[in-house]
Amino acid sequence: MAFKTARLSGLLLSALFSFSGCSTGTDASSGELYASDFLRSLGNGWNLGNTFDAMTTDPNTDNVGLSTETSWGLPYTTEQMLKEVRNKGFKTIRIPVSWHNHITSRDGYRIDPEWMNRVKTVVDLSLENGLKVIINIHHDNLTEAQMAQNAGFCISQRAELQKSSKEYISAVWEQVSQTFMDYDERLVFEVLNEPRYIGAGNDEWNAGGTVLTDANKVIKSYEQAAVDAIRASGGSNSRRYILIPPYAAAFDKLAEWDLPSDSVAADRLLVSIHAYTPYVFTMDKSSVNIFSGEHKAAIDDVFKSLKTNFINKGIGVVMGETSASDKNNTDERLKWVKYYYGKAAELSIPVILWDNNETVATGGNIESGECHGYFDRKNLSWYFPELIEEMVK
Repeated sequence: MAFKTARLSGLLLSALFSFSGCSTGTDASSGELYASDFLRSLGNGWNLGNTFDAMTTDPNTDNVGLSTETSWGLPYTTEQMLKEVRNKGFKTIRIPVSWHNHITSRDGYRIDPEWMNRVKTVVDLSLENGLKVIINIHHDNLTEAQMAQNAGFCISQRAELQKSSKEYISAVWEQVSQTFMDYDERLVFEVLNEPRYIGAGNDEWNAGGTVLTDANKVIKSYEQAAVDAIRASGGSNSRRYILIPPYAAAFDKLAEWDLPSDSVAADRLLVSIHAYTPYVFTMDKSSVNIFSGEHKAAIDDVFKSLKTNFINKGIGVVMGETSASDKNNTDERLKWVKYYYGKAAELSIPVILWDNNETVATGGNIESGECHGYFDRKNLSWYFPELIEEMVK
């Protein structure tokens, strides 16, 4: 049902893109897909979570080597894992990457070649096994205090920190773009992950008013620097699809934020949103484990906002992360999957499942709200096959 809905809604999305001036279809000269068809080609996907995004903010830990891939307790990534993800029906893999613990020199923020090569190896294996790939800058968002001790970036109103943040972001994307210059559009760049005021108490996730508007202005300037660095590298990067998030990648944090300019390629910037909705069901440290009509209304609000603010304007959206934490409530989570993924399919929004390999049965704390395990990477099996089957329809 979800697959049929996505195909039908694709016609609507193509019409919306065409009406608003965003091209659709295929570029006859290059064979590349334009935005609406490209989004449908991404399908639904899976996150290689808690792997290359593992990190530390211990002082002066610029380069900790290759061991971080397994430092959060998950196994070394193998081709067999990637094959299983594709064979199960997922079409896209998102590979979150933290770079700031892999800097060999802060002069130019040079990335450890061994780390870059390891990321490249997993990207190559993913593409060779039929998966499209998203890579990003993930946990490099620091506090102002951490900026004095670590490479990275921070959302700040201080001019000197904005300058060093843009230098860092530009340097990372220059190097990543150079490495993947000749890769085709099956590789997508996501410039930042959930950019926000780290450690700012309630304002970190719930920023509003002038706090939000000031932050979004800074975020947009950082994202402009990233886009400029990617496009300037040439090769296939001149037309590569790029994902751009607002504050915290939240659907309702859009004040004073819009996409950066792209003077090189038309219709190649897509919006990156994360929505673990409704929070009380999907993540909250509570006993709410029944999926209700009220929860459906919360999901409706997310996709209505995305349709109004982006889809109707011809701007494509990717749901880069979502999940409902295991609370020993598989039947209720299945209801959530059907409703959430169904709403996304109506707008041809690809959904990329977050997976940290943690479930209640594997020892995860049900009260943590962080039991987002779906794929047993050691045994190449799926913890909740009924949920996965619904997701990949």
